[in-house]
Amino acid sequence: MNYSMQKNKMYVTWLVAFTAILSAQVESAKILGIFWTFGRSHYLTGSTLLKALAASGHEVHVLSTFEDDANIPNFKHELLTGILCPDILNNNASVIAQITEILPMLTNNIEKFWENEAVKRLIDTKPKYDAVISLSFFNDFVLALPHYLEAPTIIYSAMSSNVINNKYVANPNLPYGENMAANAPLNTFFGRLSAASMNMFMSVMEKYILGTMQNIINRRYLPSAPPVQELTENISLVLVNSHFAIESPKPYVPNMIQIGGFHSQKNKKLPEDLQKYLDSAKDGAVLFSMGSVVKVGENIPKEQLDIIMTGLGKLAPIKVLFKSEVKIPTAPKNVLISNWLPQNDILAHPNLKVFISHGGLGSTTEAVAHGVPMLGIPFFADQKSNIASVVKTGFAIGLEHDKMTQESFDSAIRELLTNSTYTAIAKKRSSLLTKQRVKPLENAIWWVEHIIEHKGGEHLRNVGMDLEWYQLYMVDIMLFFLVLISTILIISFFITRWTLRRLINVFARGPKKVKEN
Repeated sequence: MNYSMQKNKMYVTWLVAFTAILSAQVESAKILGIFWTFGRSHYLTGSTLLKALAASGHEVHVLSTFEDDANIPNFKHELLTGILCPDILNNNASVIAQITEILPMLTNNIEKFWENEAVKRLIDTKPKYDAVISLSFFNDFVLALPHYLEAPTIIYSAMSSNVINNKYVANPNLPYGENMAANAPLNTFFGRLSAASMNMFMSVMEKYILGTMQNIINRRYLPSAPPVQELTENISLVLVNSHFAIESPKPYVPNMIQIGGFHSQKNKKLPEDLQKYLDSAKDGAVLFSMGSVVKVGENIPKEQLDIIMTGLGKLAPIKVLFKSEVKIPTAPKNVLISNWLPQNDILAHPNLKVFISHGGLGSTTEAVAHGVPMLGIPFFADQKSNIASVVKTGFAIGLEHDKMTQESFDSAIRELLTNSTYTAIAKKRSSLLTKQRVKPLENAIWWVEHIIEHKGGEHLRNVGMDLEWYQLYMVDIMLFFLVLISTILIISFFITRWTLRRLINVFARGPKKVKEN
Protein backbone atom coordinates (compact mmCIF):
# COMPACT_ATOMS: atom_id res chain seq x y z
CA MET A 1 0.00 0.00 0.00
CA ASN A 2 2.83 2.36 0.96
CA TYR A 3 4.66 1.40 -2.21
CA SER A 4 1.55 2.20 -4.28
CA MET A 5 1.12 5.58 -2.58
CA GLN A 6 4.79 6.35 -3.06
CA LYS A 7 4.54 5.38 -6.71
CA ASN A 8 1.49 7.61 -7.20
CA LYS A 9 3.26 10.45 -5.44
CA MET A 10 6.28 10.05 -7.72
CA TYR A 11 3.96 10.01 -10.75
CA VAL A 12 2.22 13.23 -9.65
CA THR A 13 5.59 14.87 -8.98
CA TRP A 14 6.83 13.84 -12.42
CA LEU A 15 3.61 15.10 -14.05
CA VAL A 16 3.86 18.48 -12.32
CA ALA A 17 7.52 18.77 -13.28
CA PHE A 18 6.78 17.78 -16.88
CA THR A 19 3.94 20.33 -17.08
CA ALA A 20 6.22 22.98 -15.62
CA ILE A 21 8.88 22.22 -18.22
CA LEU A 22 6.34 22.54 -21.04
CA SER A 23 4.83 25.74 -19.69
CA ALA A 24 8.27 27.22 -19.07
CA GLN A 25 8.69 27.46 -22.83
CA VAL A 26 6.24 30.36 -22.88
CA GLU A 27 6.04 31.51 -19.24
CA SER A 28 8.95 33.90 -19.52
CA ALA A 29 8.38 35.01 -23.11
CA LYS A 30 9.31 38.53 -24.19
CA ILE A 31 6.59 40.21 -26.24
CA LEU A 32 6.73 43.53 -28.09
CA GLY A 33 3.53 45.43 -28.85
CA ILE A 34 3.48 48.05 -31.64
CA PHE A 35 0.34 50.21 -31.72
CA TRP A 36 1.03 53.06 -34.15
CA THR A 37 -2.50 54.44 -34.55
CA PHE A 38 -4.55 57.62 -34.30
CA GLY A 39 -7.55 55.66 -32.97
CA ARG A 40 -7.52 55.55 -29.18
CA SER A 41 -10.13 52.77 -29.10
CA HIS A 42 -7.81 50.54 -31.14
CA TYR A 43 -5.17 50.82 -28.43
CA LEU A 44 -7.62 50.58 -25.54
CA THR A 45 -8.95 47.25 -26.76
CA GLY A 46 -5.55 45.91 -27.79
CA SER A 47 -3.94 46.92 -24.49
CA THR A 48 -6.40 44.62 -22.70
CA LEU A 49 -4.69 41.67 -24.38
CA LEU A 50 -1.19 43.04 -23.76
CA LYS A 51 -1.86 43.59 -20.05
CA ALA A 52 -3.42 40.14 -19.74
CA LEU A 53 -0.26 38.66 -21.24
CA ALA A 54 1.80 40.56 -18.68
CA ALA A 55 -0.46 39.29 -15.90
CA SER A 56 0.16 35.76 -17.23
CA GLY A 57 3.85 36.14 -16.50
CA HIS A 58 5.17 37.38 -19.84
CA GLU A 59 7.47 40.37 -20.16
CA VAL A 60 5.53 42.85 -22.31
CA HIS A 61 7.08 45.95 -23.89
CA VAL A 62 4.60 48.26 -25.62
CA LEU A 63 5.13 51.15 -28.04
CA SER A 64 1.94 53.15 -28.61
CA THR A 65 0.72 56.61 -29.56
CA PHE A 66 -1.37 56.97 -26.40
CA GLU A 67 -0.20 57.37 -22.83
CA ASP A 68 -0.69 54.44 -20.51
CA ASP A 69 0.22 54.80 -16.84
CA ALA A 70 -0.87 51.28 -15.88
CA ASN A 71 1.22 50.05 -12.97
CA ILE A 72 1.39 46.35 -13.83
CA PRO A 73 4.34 44.02 -13.21
CA ASN A 74 6.10 42.93 -16.41
CA PHE A 75 4.38 45.72 -18.39
CA LYS A 76 6.55 48.49 -19.84
CA HIS A 77 5.03 51.25 -21.97
CA GLU A 78 6.78 53.84 -24.14
CA LEU A 79 4.97 56.72 -25.83
CA LEU A 80 5.41 57.26 -29.58
CA THR A 81 4.93 60.82 -30.82
CA GLY A 82 4.42 62.61 -34.13
CA ILE A 83 1.40 60.79 -35.56
CA LEU A 84 -1.18 62.98 -37.29
CA CYS A 85 -4.90 62.30 -37.15
CA PRO A 86 -6.78 62.86 -40.44
CA ASP A 87 -9.81 65.14 -40.43
CA ILE A 88 -12.28 62.93 -42.29
CA LEU A 89 -15.33 63.55 -40.13
CA ASN A 90 -16.44 66.99 -41.26
CA ASN A 91 -17.61 65.96 -44.70
CA ASN A 92 -20.05 63.56 -46.30
CA ALA A 93 -17.52 62.06 -48.69
CA SER A 94 -17.62 58.39 -49.62
CA VAL A 95 -15.41 55.85 -47.87
CA ILE A 96 -13.13 55.76 -50.93
CA ALA A 97 -12.76 59.56 -50.85
CA GLN A 98 -12.05 59.49 -47.11
CA ILE A 99 -9.35 56.85 -47.50
CA THR A 100 -7.79 58.73 -50.43
CA GLU A 101 -7.68 61.82 -48.22
CA ILE A 102 -5.65 59.92 -45.62
CA LEU A 103 -2.86 58.87 -48.01
CA PRO A 104 -0.79 62.12 -48.06
CA MET A 105 -0.83 62.20 -44.26
CA LEU A 106 0.45 58.64 -44.07
CA THR A 107 3.75 59.74 -45.59
CA ASN A 108 4.34 61.94 -42.55
CA ASN A 109 3.22 59.21 -40.16
CA ILE A 110 5.60 56.63 -41.65
CA GLU A 111 8.56 58.99 -41.29
CA LYS A 112 7.60 60.01 -37.75
CA PHE A 113 7.37 56.39 -36.65
CA TRP A 114 10.96 55.62 -37.64
CA GLU A 115 12.19 58.88 -36.09
CA ASN A 116 10.94 58.00 -32.60
CA GLU A 117 13.79 57.39 -30.16
CA ALA A 118 12.20 54.20 -28.85
CA VAL A 119 12.16 52.75 -32.39
CA LYS A 120 15.74 53.87 -33.09
CA ARG A 121 16.83 52.20 -29.86
CA LEU A 122 15.29 48.89 -30.94
CA ILE A 123 17.11 49.10 -34.27
CA ASP A 124 20.44 49.91 -32.60
CA THR A 125 20.26 47.28 -29.84
CA LYS A 126 18.22 44.61 -31.67
CA PRO A 127 16.84 42.95 -28.51
CA LYS A 128 15.47 39.42 -28.58
CA TYR A 129 11.66 39.06 -28.62
CA ASP A 130 9.65 35.85 -28.79
CA ALA A 131 6.73 37.53 -30.56
CA VAL A 132 5.59 40.93 -31.80
CA ILE A 133 1.93 41.98 -31.69
CA SER A 134 1.17 44.77 -34.16
CA LEU A 135 -2.04 46.67 -34.81
CA SER A 136 -3.37 46.50 -38.37
CA PHE A 137 -4.86 49.58 -40.01
CA PHE A 138 -2.99 51.14 -42.96
CA ASN A 139 0.35 50.70 -41.19
CA ASP A 140 1.95 47.60 -42.70
CA PHE A 141 5.25 49.46 -42.88
CA VAL A 142 5.80 48.72 -39.16
CA LEU A 143 6.09 45.01 -40.03
CA ALA A 144 9.65 45.75 -41.13
CA LEU A 145 10.57 46.13 -37.44
CA PRO A 146 9.56 42.63 -36.22
CA HIS A 147 11.18 41.21 -39.38
CA TYR A 148 14.40 43.03 -38.46
CA LEU A 149 14.11 41.72 -34.89
CA GLU A 150 13.57 38.19 -36.27
CA ALA A 151 10.41 37.61 -34.22
CA PRO A 152 7.12 35.93 -35.22
CA THR A 153 4.49 38.56 -36.00
CA ILE A 154 0.93 38.50 -34.69
CA ILE A 155 -1.60 40.97 -36.07
CA TYR A 156 -4.32 42.44 -33.87
CA SER A 157 -7.26 43.98 -35.72
CA ALA A 158 -9.78 46.11 -33.83
CA MET A 159 -12.17 45.39 -36.71
CA SER A 160 -13.73 42.24 -38.10
CA SER A 161 -12.24 40.30 -41.00
CA ASN A 162 -12.07 42.47 -44.10
CA VAL A 163 -9.96 43.04 -47.19
CA ILE A 164 -7.36 44.88 -45.06
CA ASN A 165 -6.57 42.00 -42.71
CA ASN A 166 -7.67 38.99 -44.80
CA LYS A 167 -4.58 39.35 -46.96
CA TYR A 168 -2.26 38.35 -44.10
CA VAL A 169 -3.51 34.76 -44.05
CA ALA A 170 -5.43 34.39 -47.35
CA ASN A 171 -8.79 34.49 -45.59
CA PRO A 172 -11.51 34.73 -48.27
CA ASN A 173 -13.06 38.09 -49.14
CA LEU A 174 -16.68 37.03 -49.41
CA PRO A 175 -19.19 38.67 -51.76
CA TYR A 176 -21.82 38.50 -49.00
CA GLY A 177 -19.74 39.71 -46.05
CA GLU A 178 -20.15 43.18 -44.59
CA ASN A 179 -17.45 45.68 -45.42
CA MET A 180 -16.97 49.41 -45.36
CA ALA A 181 -19.08 49.95 -48.50
CA ALA A 182 -21.75 51.77 -46.49
CA ASN A 183 -25.09 49.97 -46.33
CA ALA A 184 -25.23 48.29 -49.73
CA PRO A 185 -27.70 45.34 -49.64
CA LEU A 186 -25.52 42.32 -50.36
CA ASN A 187 -28.37 40.14 -51.64
CA THR A 188 -28.65 42.30 -54.77
CA PHE A 189 -26.37 42.51 -57.80
CA PHE A 190 -25.53 46.18 -57.30
CA GLY A 191 -24.94 45.64 -53.58
CA ARG A 192 -22.42 42.90 -54.31
CA LEU A 193 -20.94 45.02 -57.09
CA SER A 194 -20.45 47.84 -54.59
CA ALA A 195 -18.79 45.49 -52.09
CA ALA A 196 -16.57 43.92 -54.76
CA SER A 197 -15.57 47.36 -56.06
CA MET A 198 -14.63 48.45 -52.55
CA ASN A 199 -12.54 45.31 -52.02
CA MET A 200 -10.72 45.82 -55.33
CA PHE A 201 -10.09 49.50 -54.61
CA MET A 202 -8.69 48.73 -51.15
CA SER A 203 -6.47 45.94 -52.49
CA VAL A 204 -5.06 48.01 -55.36
CA MET A 205 -4.58 51.07 -53.16
CA GLU A 206 -2.81 49.11 -50.41
CA LYS A 207 -0.59 47.05 -52.70
CA TYR A 208 0.43 49.48 -55.42
CA ILE A 209 -0.04 52.99 -54.01
CA LEU A 210 0.43 52.73 -50.25
CA GLY A 211 2.78 49.76 -50.58
CA THR A 212 5.13 51.60 -52.96
CA MET A 213 5.16 54.65 -50.69
CA GLN A 214 5.91 52.54 -47.61
CA ASN A 215 8.73 50.67 -49.36
CA ILE A 216 10.49 53.88 -50.39
CA ILE A 217 10.36 55.39 -46.89
CA ASN A 218 11.17 52.13 -45.06
CA ARG A 219 14.39 51.62 -47.00
CA ARG A 220 15.47 55.11 -46.03
CA TYR A 221 15.40 54.21 -42.32
CA LEU A 222 15.93 50.43 -42.50
CA PRO A 223 17.84 49.58 -45.70
CA SER A 224 17.49 45.83 -45.15
CA ALA A 225 13.67 46.00 -45.05
CA PRO A 226 11.98 43.65 -47.56
CA PRO A 227 9.03 44.91 -49.63
CA VAL A 228 5.84 45.40 -47.61
CA GLN A 229 4.09 42.83 -49.82
CA GLU A 230 6.60 40.21 -48.68
CA LEU A 231 6.21 41.23 -45.03
CA THR A 232 2.42 40.83 -45.12
CA GLU A 233 2.83 37.29 -46.44
CA ASN A 234 4.78 36.18 -43.36
CA ILE A 235 2.26 36.74 -40.58
CA SER A 236 1.92 33.94 -38.03
CA LEU A 237 -1.51 34.79 -36.61
CA VAL A 238 -4.34 37.32 -36.92
CA LEU A 239 -6.62 38.12 -33.98
CA VAL A 240 -9.84 39.88 -35.01
CA ASN A 241 -12.24 41.62 -32.64
CA SER A 242 -15.36 39.93 -33.97
CA HIS A 243 -17.89 37.19 -33.24
CA PHE A 244 -20.98 35.76 -34.92
CA ALA A 245 -23.12 37.34 -32.18
CA ILE A 246 -22.13 40.75 -33.59
CA GLU A 247 -21.82 40.11 -37.33
CA SER A 248 -22.99 37.69 -39.99
CA PRO A 249 -21.24 34.32 -39.60
CA LYS A 250 -18.20 33.90 -41.86
CA PRO A 251 -15.64 31.17 -42.54
CA TYR A 252 -12.17 31.69 -41.05
CA VAL A 253 -8.85 30.02 -41.83
CA PRO A 254 -7.11 28.39 -38.82
CA ASN A 255 -4.70 31.28 -38.18
CA MET A 256 -7.38 33.99 -38.09
CA ILE A 257 -8.99 33.81 -34.65
CA GLN A 258 -12.13 35.60 -33.50
CA ILE A 259 -11.77 37.09 -30.02
CA GLY A 260 -14.79 39.41 -30.04
CA GLY A 261 -15.84 40.47 -26.54
CA PHE A 262 -12.41 39.85 -25.00
CA HIS A 263 -12.17 43.41 -23.68
CA SER A 264 -15.73 43.84 -22.39
CA GLN A 265 -16.60 40.92 -20.13
CA LYS A 266 -14.80 41.96 -16.96
CA ASN A 267 -16.57 44.89 -15.29
CA LYS A 268 -14.92 47.23 -12.84
CA LYS A 269 -16.60 49.04 -9.98
CA LEU A 270 -18.10 52.36 -11.06
CA PRO A 271 -16.90 55.62 -9.47
CA GLU A 272 -19.11 56.47 -6.50
CA ASP A 273 -20.80 59.48 -8.15
CA LEU A 274 -21.75 57.52 -11.28
CA GLN A 275 -22.91 54.55 -9.21
CA LYS A 276 -25.28 56.78 -7.23
CA TYR A 277 -26.49 58.53 -10.39
CA LEU A 278 -27.40 55.27 -12.12
CA ASP A 279 -28.82 53.66 -8.98
CA SER A 280 -31.20 56.61 -8.65
CA ALA A 281 -32.37 56.24 -12.27
CA LYS A 282 -35.49 54.26 -11.34
CA ASP A 283 -37.11 55.04 -14.71
CA GLY A 284 -34.01 53.97 -16.61
CA ALA A 285 -30.91 55.59 -18.06
CA VAL A 286 -29.43 56.28 -21.49
CA LEU A 287 -25.73 56.48 -22.40
CA PHE A 288 -24.53 58.77 -25.21
CA SER A 289 -20.95 58.29 -26.40
CA MET A 290 -19.38 58.85 -29.82
CA GLY A 291 -16.11 57.11 -29.00
CA SER A 292 -12.62 58.59 -28.98
CA VAL A 293 -12.35 59.94 -32.54
CA VAL A 294 -15.68 61.73 -33.04
CA LYS A 295 -15.61 64.96 -31.02
CA VAL A 296 -18.91 66.52 -29.97
CA GLY A 297 -17.53 70.06 -30.15
CA GLU A 298 -15.80 69.59 -33.52
CA ASN A 299 -17.67 66.96 -35.52
CA ILE A 300 -21.32 67.35 -34.55
CA PRO A 301 -22.86 70.54 -36.05
CA LYS A 302 -24.92 72.77 -33.76
CA GLU A 303 -28.16 71.89 -35.58
CA GLN A 304 -27.64 68.17 -34.95
CA LEU A 305 -26.53 68.74 -31.36
CA ASP A 306 -29.69 70.78 -30.72
CA ILE A 307 -31.79 67.91 -32.11
CA ILE A 308 -30.03 65.45 -29.80
CA MET A 309 -30.32 67.65 -26.70
CA THR A 310 -33.98 68.43 -27.34
CA GLY A 311 -34.74 64.75 -27.84
CA LEU A 312 -32.88 63.70 -24.69
CA GLY A 313 -34.66 66.39 -22.67
CA LYS A 314 -38.01 64.89 -23.65
CA LEU A 315 -37.01 61.59 -22.03
CA ALA A 316 -37.16 62.95 -18.45
CA PRO A 317 -37.43 61.47 -15.85
CA ILE A 318 -35.13 59.02 -17.65
CA LYS A 319 -31.55 60.06 -16.89
CA VAL A 320 -28.83 60.49 -19.51
CA LEU A 321 -25.04 60.18 -19.28
CA PHE A 322 -23.48 62.20 -22.10
CA LYS A 323 -19.79 61.97 -23.03
CA SER A 324 -18.47 65.27 -24.38
CA GLU A 325 -15.09 66.98 -24.32
CA VAL A 326 -16.83 70.39 -24.17
CA LYS A 327 -19.54 71.85 -21.95
CA ILE A 328 -23.00 72.14 -23.51
CA PRO A 329 -24.97 75.13 -22.15
CA THR A 330 -28.23 73.85 -23.67
CA ALA A 331 -28.06 70.48 -21.89
CA PRO A 332 -31.40 69.59 -20.21
CA LYS A 333 -31.57 68.92 -16.45
CA ASN A 334 -31.79 65.15 -16.94
CA VAL A 335 -28.50 65.08 -18.90
CA LEU A 336 -25.17 64.73 -17.07
CA ILE A 337 -22.17 65.86 -19.18
CA SER A 338 -18.75 64.32 -18.61
CA ASN A 339 -15.53 64.33 -20.64
CA TRP A 340 -14.78 60.77 -19.55
CA LEU A 341 -17.09 57.84 -18.85
CA PRO A 342 -16.20 54.18 -18.11
CA GLN A 343 -18.37 52.97 -20.98
CA ASN A 344 -18.13 49.22 -20.45
CA ASP A 345 -18.90 49.47 -16.74
CA ILE A 346 -21.86 51.82 -17.33
CA LEU A 347 -23.33 49.45 -19.92
CA ALA A 348 -23.23 46.70 -17.29
CA HIS A 349 -25.55 48.64 -14.94
CA PRO A 350 -29.07 47.13 -14.83
CA ASN A 351 -30.77 50.54 -15.16
CA LEU A 352 -29.06 51.29 -18.50
CA LYS A 353 -31.73 50.91 -21.20
CA VAL A 354 -30.31 52.37 -24.45
CA PHE A 355 -26.84 53.12 -25.81
CA ILE A 356 -26.50 55.94 -28.38
CA SER A 357 -23.24 55.28 -30.21
CA HIS A 358 -21.19 56.01 -33.33
CA GLY A 359 -21.01 52.28 -34.02
CA GLY A 360 -17.32 51.56 -33.57
CA LEU A 361 -16.74 47.81 -33.28
CA GLY A 362 -15.42 48.12 -29.72
CA SER A 363 -18.51 50.01 -28.58
CA THR A 364 -20.84 47.71 -30.51
CA THR A 365 -19.21 44.66 -28.91
CA GLU A 366 -19.62 46.13 -25.43
CA ALA A 367 -23.31 46.83 -26.11
CA VAL A 368 -23.80 43.24 -27.27
CA ALA A 369 -21.88 41.85 -24.29
CA HIS A 370 -24.22 43.60 -21.86
CA GLY A 371 -27.42 43.16 -23.87
CA VAL A 372 -28.16 46.86 -24.39
CA PRO A 373 -30.15 48.03 -27.46
CA MET A 374 -28.40 50.63 -29.63
CA LEU A 375 -29.24 53.81 -31.49
CA GLY A 376 -26.44 54.03 -34.04
CA ILE A 377 -25.31 57.35 -35.54
CA PRO A 378 -22.26 56.33 -37.64
CA PHE A 379 -19.75 58.78 -39.12
CA PHE A 380 -17.00 56.98 -41.09
CA ALA A 381 -15.02 53.82 -41.88
CA ASP A 382 -16.53 50.56 -40.58
CA GLN A 383 -19.09 52.31 -38.36
CA LYS A 384 -21.81 52.24 -41.03
CA SER A 385 -21.40 48.54 -41.73
CA ASN A 386 -21.26 47.76 -37.99
CA ILE A 387 -24.56 49.55 -37.40
CA ALA A 388 -26.09 48.00 -40.53
CA SER A 389 -25.20 44.57 -39.16
CA VAL A 390 -26.78 45.07 -35.72
CA VAL A 391 -29.85 46.74 -37.27
CA LYS A 392 -30.26 43.63 -39.42
CA THR A 393 -29.89 41.50 -36.30
CA GLY A 394 -32.79 43.37 -34.70
CA PHE A 395 -31.57 45.11 -31.56
CA ALA A 396 -30.59 48.49 -33.01
CA ILE A 397 -31.89 51.42 -35.05
CA GLY A 398 -29.58 53.41 -37.33
CA LEU A 399 -29.75 57.10 -38.27
CA GLU A 400 -27.57 58.97 -40.78
CA HIS A 401 -26.01 61.84 -38.86
CA ASP A 402 -26.30 64.32 -41.74
CA LYS A 403 -29.96 63.45 -42.44
CA MET A 404 -31.20 63.17 -38.87
CA THR A 405 -34.31 65.19 -37.96
CA GLN A 406 -35.99 65.88 -34.63
CA GLU A 407 -38.80 63.54 -35.56
CA SER A 408 -36.52 60.67 -36.62
CA PHE A 409 -34.34 60.98 -33.48
CA ASP A 410 -37.30 61.16 -31.08
CA SER A 411 -39.08 58.29 -32.82
CA ALA A 412 -36.00 56.04 -32.81
CA ILE A 413 -35.14 56.45 -29.14
CA ARG A 414 -38.76 56.06 -28.03
CA GLU A 415 -39.06 52.89 -30.10
CA LEU A 416 -35.99 51.42 -28.40
CA LEU A 417 -37.27 52.35 -24.94
CA THR A 418 -40.84 51.11 -25.35
CA ASN A 419 -40.51 48.07 -27.63
CA SER A 420 -39.24 45.17 -25.53
CA THR A 421 -38.33 43.18 -28.66
CA TYR A 422 -35.07 45.12 -29.02
CA THR A 423 -34.04 44.30 -25.46
CA ALA A 424 -35.00 40.64 -25.84
CA ILE A 425 -32.87 40.26 -28.98
CA ALA A 426 -29.99 42.17 -27.34
CA LYS A 427 -30.09 39.80 -24.34
CA LYS A 428 -30.06 36.77 -26.63
CA ARG A 429 -27.05 38.13 -28.51
CA SER A 430 -25.36 38.82 -25.19
CA SER A 431 -25.80 35.19 -24.23
CA LEU A 432 -24.25 34.06 -27.53
CA LEU A 433 -21.23 36.29 -26.97
CA THR A 434 -20.60 35.78 -23.27
CA LYS A 435 -21.39 32.07 -22.89
CA GLN A 436 -18.53 30.62 -24.92
CA ARG A 437 -16.71 27.35 -24.31
CA VAL A 438 -13.50 29.30 -23.78
CA LYS A 439 -13.44 32.94 -22.75
CA PRO A 440 -12.22 35.14 -25.64
CA LEU A 441 -9.34 36.66 -23.67
CA GLU A 442 -8.12 33.24 -22.54
CA ASN A 443 -8.39 32.02 -26.12
CA ALA A 444 -6.33 34.97 -27.37
CA ILE A 445 -3.62 34.33 -24.77
CA TRP A 446 -3.54 30.61 -25.66
CA TRP A 447 -3.01 31.37 -29.35
CA VAL A 448 -0.26 33.91 -28.66
CA GLU A 449 1.51 31.35 -26.49
CA HIS A 450 0.96 28.71 -29.18
CA ILE A 451 2.80 30.87 -31.72
CA ILE A 452 5.60 31.53 -29.23
CA GLU A 453 5.95 27.84 -28.36
CA HIS A 454 6.18 26.81 -32.02
CA LYS A 455 8.32 29.81 -32.98
CA GLY A 456 5.84 31.01 -35.59
CA GLY A 457 2.75 29.81 -37.41
CA GLU A 458 4.17 28.05 -40.45
CA HIS A 459 2.09 24.96 -39.61
CA LEU A 460 -1.09 27.08 -39.88
CA ARG A 461 -0.24 28.63 -43.23
CA ASN A 462 -2.69 27.69 -46.01
CA VAL A 463 -1.76 27.22 -49.67
CA GLY A 464 -3.63 30.39 -50.61
CA MET A 465 -0.69 32.41 -49.32
CA ASP A 466 1.46 31.02 -52.14
CA LEU A 467 -0.99 31.83 -54.92
CA GLU A 468 -1.31 34.97 -57.01
CA TRP A 469 -4.59 36.85 -56.68
CA TYR A 470 -5.90 35.52 -59.98
CA GLN A 471 -5.14 31.97 -58.83
CA LEU A 472 -6.64 32.50 -55.37
CA TYR A 473 -9.93 33.71 -56.83
CA MET A 474 -9.75 31.25 -59.77
CA VAL A 475 -9.79 34.05 -62.33
CA ASP A 476 -7.54 32.00 -64.63
CA ILE A 477 -9.81 28.94 -64.24
CA MET A 478 -12.93 30.98 -64.98
CA LEU A 479 -11.24 32.59 -67.98
CA PHE A 480 -10.23 29.14 -69.24
CA PHE A 481 -13.82 27.89 -69.03
CA LEU A 482 -15.08 31.14 -70.54
CA VAL A 483 -12.74 30.71 -73.52
CA LEU A 484 -13.55 26.99 -73.74
CA ILE A 485 -17.32 27.53 -73.65
CA SER A 486 -17.04 30.47 -76.05
CA THR A 487 -14.96 28.35 -78.45
CA ILE A 488 -17.47 25.49 -78.29
CA LEU A 489 -20.36 27.90 -78.88
CA ILE A 490 -18.59 29.57 -81.81
CA ILE A 491 -17.69 26.22 -83.41
CA SER A 492 -21.25 25.00 -82.78
CA PHE A 493 -22.60 28.17 -84.36
CA PHE A 494 -20.54 27.74 -87.55
CA ILE A 495 -21.31 24.01 -87.78
CA THR A 496 -25.02 24.70 -87.30
CA ARG A 497 -24.96 27.51 -89.86
CA TRP A 498 -23.07 25.33 -92.38
CA THR A 499 -25.51 22.45 -91.80
CA LEU A 500 -28.57 24.67 -92.18
CA ARG A 501 -27.19 26.17 -95.39
CA ARG A 502 -26.57 22.70 -96.82
CA LEU A 503 -30.08 21.60 -95.89
CA ILE A 504 -31.59 24.74 -97.35
CA ASN A 505 -29.65 24.21 -100.58
CA VAL A 506 -30.75 20.57 -100.78
CA PHE A 507 -34.41 21.40 -100.23
CA ALA A 508 -34.14 24.38 -102.58
CA ARG A 509 -32.80 22.16 -105.40
CA GLY A 510 -35.18 19.24 -104.75
CA PRO A 511 -38.47 20.53 -106.34
CA LYS A 512 -36.58 21.92 -109.34
CA LYS A 513 -35.11 18.49 -110.20
CA VAL A 514 -38.57 16.81 -109.95
CA LYS A 515 -40.08 19.36 -112.37
CA GLU A 516 -37.28 18.87 -114.91
CA ASN A 517 -37.75 15.09 -114.84
